[in-house]
Amino acid sequence: MLKLQDILAPTDVLLISDEVYEHMVFDAAKGCMHQSASLFPGLAARAFIVSSFGKTYHVTGWKVGYVAAPAALTAEFRKVHQFNVFTVNTPVQYGLAAYMADEQPYLNLPAFYQRKRDLFRAGLAKTRFKLLPSEGSYFQCVDISDVSDLNEADFCKWLTTEIGVAAIPLSAFYGDGFDQRVVRFCFAKKDETLHSALERLAKL
Repeated sequence: MLKLQDILAPTDVLLISDEVYEHMVFDAAKGCMHQSASLFPGLAARAFIVSSFGKTYHVTGWKVGYVAAPAALTAEFRKVHQFNVFTVNTPVQYGLAAYMADEQPYLNLPAFYQRKRDLFRAGLAKTRFKLLPSEGSYFQCVDISDVSDLNEADFCKWLTTEIGVAAIPLSAFYGDGFDQRVVRFCFAKKDETLHSALERLAKL
């Protein structure tokens, strides 16, 4: 973040900082913590910080988030925003406002998801998948090289239809379909769902 601040310092570049997983940073005991653009003066002055009520409060289907920025940038942002998203329905806004009165759900979120991550990683460690680090969010990426010769997309289709476990190919996030033989699992599931998936994956 300090390097980014230095790079942007002599420019007029604006920063869009995607911080939707701000409350899902694991391994605090090892010094891991969320590094918001708002913590760095040179970034905060030029940043639009994007976050998500949906991610933080387990209501991703509601598609409700927020943007924080300096007043002058917010004024410009609102000119564009009004043509992209007209409004969020009133009951959802009231529901979130009431729920936010209790800070414990988001303060406890790191421990909640870290336990699920640790459960899922421990199970995956007994499979042929190669685990990549997972220090935030609720996703676990794995290298499939020792499991299949298929490309990411075909492997994910096969895994879903034949094994009954869904995964996302990372190539889907690249305009050119860049394939690294890496797929992504979501561990934001009930424990019994995770155990069932791990049982199936262990057979590969």
